[in-house]
Amino acid sequence: MPPVRVFALAALFCAVSGSVRAAVLREATGLVQIRPAGADSWRPAGKAPRPMSEGDGLRTGFNAKARVELHAGSVLEAEGNAHVSIEVDGPGHTSIHAMFGTVRLSASAGGGRAVSVRTPTCVVRARGDRVVTRITVAGGGSATIEVVEGVAGVEDNRGTAIILRAGQRVAVDLAGVHEATAAPTPVQARKIDFMATMRRELGFELGRDADFTAASREARRGERELGRVLIDADGRRVRVEEYVVRPSDSRLSLVVMNGRPEGLSYYSWDGRFDRALPRNLEAVFAGLTGSAAATAWTVTDFTATWATGGASLAERGSGGHQVDLNANADPLDDVAAGTAFRTIFDRYGVYANGVLKRGFTGANLQTYSDAAASSTNDPLTGAALGANLPVVVINTTFPDGASARRVTREAYGDGTTITREDLALEFGGGVAPRASYGSPDRHREQRITVGGAVIRVVMPSDAAAATRQVP
Repeated sequence: MPPVRVFALAALFCAVSGSVRAAVLREATGLVQIRPAGADSWRPAGKAPRPMSEGDGLRTGFNAKARVELHAGSVLEAEGNAHVSIEVDGPGHTSIHAMFGTVRLSASAGGGRAVSVRTPTCVVRARGDRVVTRITVAGGGSATIEVVEGVAGVEDNRGTAIILRAGQRVAVDLAGVHEATAAPTPVQARKIDFMATMRRELGFELGRDADFTAASREARRGERELGRVLIDADGRRVRVEEYVVRPSDSRLSLVVMNGRPEGLSYYSWDGRFDRALPRNLEAVFAGLTGSAAATAWTVTDFTATWATGGASLAERGSGGHQVDLNANADPLDDVAAGTAFRTIFDRYGVYANGVLKRGFTGANLQTYSDAAASSTNDPLTGAALGANLPVVVINTTFPDGASARRVTREAYGDGTTITREDLALEFGGGVAPRASYGSPDRHREQRITVGGAVIRVVMPSDAAAATRQVP
């Protein structure tokens, strides 16, 4: 065979091999699971070594560990309760998608190689011949990056980038990258890790209770999701991960993450209550949308966030207190007797990509019709704004009378718009009939358009209640 043909076949073989094996799982301790690219469910990793392909997901259970060998000697170590996937691995380039938990990357960016870790709020890139970074992704996609050795670059979703050197750490959230600080001492780091691990594990245990309840409910219908794969309104499969975490005895955080071929989107809700919450959170979630009688606990402050890529929409409320809507002076907010008590917030704001768009304030409001619209000050902080807020016109419709699809359009005087679509889903995919809208047993899909970007989040039925805090 001519030498040129031999060389061509060898190159083709290498290209095919490279696309098949993107990494190798070298060590797995405890519960380590793999989800092959395109698969619906997680499976035990089995005996190491095990090849991994582009698009494969990896997650670890409580106190478990996994070590993945990437190209050119780079190594990724995942600690307990971590969730990552291999997004891209081409010649001289590796990209890891860290969605939750803590990972440690030992890599080199020398010789034309490129290694990066992508989180929901930032991208971390190795700089130099030897770099060791530790990355922790928490609820809401916020990330903490610590450089143990070498130099790393961190860029947030707004395009702001900084360089971190050994001994430095930085936090990144929806507001962007924060100021770099000194990394904690080993003793402090161990204490922080222990607290974070226990909180995450508590969240997983609480989440499993909801999963088992949902699974039994689905089984009675003769239908049941495989793993955490749901079907969206377009009939496409969406990877859904749901976490419930209690940072303190009177605080509750819910995170719903969606994985699609085009990227990650997520919803997070963080609420503070006026007293300690019970161990069983079922009644707490049920009371978020209203109750027949006042509940024993009240949400005093909350932050809800929808985000994908560089787009985000956040709602914040404070001064929460329970009101009997059927007994106040506003007959227009009356509801069915079974849900007469709702939590009303005295201060509320809507932020698109971190910028306040509208809000209101009040004092011990009994109806939202008595609230004063914000114009020159932030409703939550009271800080003066650089310019008056634009006038907004909000219009809500059900454009298709046969479908459970509600569309709310916020048109602002500065020419910007925010559009929200709320759809109840059929159990096998697609949009449910109009009569199903508002049913607590239905999964929901929310599509929010902000600045031309669309945020799509499929919400499991047990998490959907947290999205309806303010009408």
